[in-house]
Amino acid sequence: MNGDAKPPPAEAESAAALRGFQAFLVAECGLAANTVEAYLRDVRDFLAYRGEYRGATLNDVVAYVRELSAGGAAAASLSRRLSSLRVFYRYLSEEGEVAASPLEFVPSPKTPARLPDYLHVREVEAIIAAAAAEAEATATAPAARQAEAARDAALLAVAYSCGLRATELVTLRRADVDLNVAVVRVRGKGGKERLVPFGEVARRYLERYLAVAAEAGLGEAPYLFPSRRREGPISRQLFWKVVKKYAARAGVPGVKPHLFRHTFATHLIQAGADVRTVQELLGHANVTTTQIYAHLDTKSLQDFHALYHPRK
Repeated sequence: MNGDAKPPPAEAESAAALRGFQAFLVAECGLAANTVEAYLRDVRDFLAYRGEYRGATLNDVVAYVRELSAGGAAAASLSRRLSSLRVFYRYLSEEGEVAASPLEFVPSPKTPARLPDYLHVREVEAIIAAAAAEAEATATAPAARQAEAARDAALLAVAYSCGLRATELVTLRRADVDLNVAVVRVRGKGGKERLVPFGEVARRYLERYLAVAAEAGLGEAPYLFPSRRREGPISRQLFWKVVKKYAARAGVPGVKPHLFRHTFATHLIQAGADVRTVQELLGHANVTTTQIYAHLDTKSLQDFHALYHPRK
């Protein structure tokens, strides 16, 4: 066999999807190495059974579970495998790789699917303020250090203001940011583009960052947030470290990068935004992916009612 032969397209696509999923579990979910490997092992088993991840249906999942059960798999093992597949297809859906998850209507054997967490406005403000304080504290530091601190504040401000996926955020190009009209052009999965506006706060942090970056010699870099070598963008892992650092300083526990995206969508829905508009801003291929935020808002209203209504 020719050692240089390329793998079949479906196999290559699955391998690429698994690499992206692994990066997501590490950088955005902050999972331990053993946990990540368990997720990957479960997903690989399903892909070996079916052949590829695209086009998977509810019937495929049911047939897979039946085969495992017939082979003597315990209920706990089946529950774990379904959980792994659910996270995998949720990731693919968020990345625009699949229109919908085949596990959308598969009930969890143990607990119902939980709604995504989100931050309160004061928590977001505290995290961004912590990064802004760092930027102020480095005002007399070397230009490279000033640029790094200003970058962190701009990263967090744009993450909340635009609700971008981590990959979309770190790979933004300078040419995609229009400060005059406060809009970023986002390139999502499959080359799909969308325009996402940002607020005045994010604009100020971006202007400050770009000014300092120019002084540090980063003005010609093609990416908005270039790596130290300036040949490419910063990594998702670095974004994760920035989030973790300033969330800890702000005293807000359990913050992960994707939480900014959840928060962006939830706050828009709570403020009365139309679900279809939020879908466009998030770049969701299917509105059903976006509707969970409407459900989340309903839950927050129920909690508010239960807490304050005199007839509990």
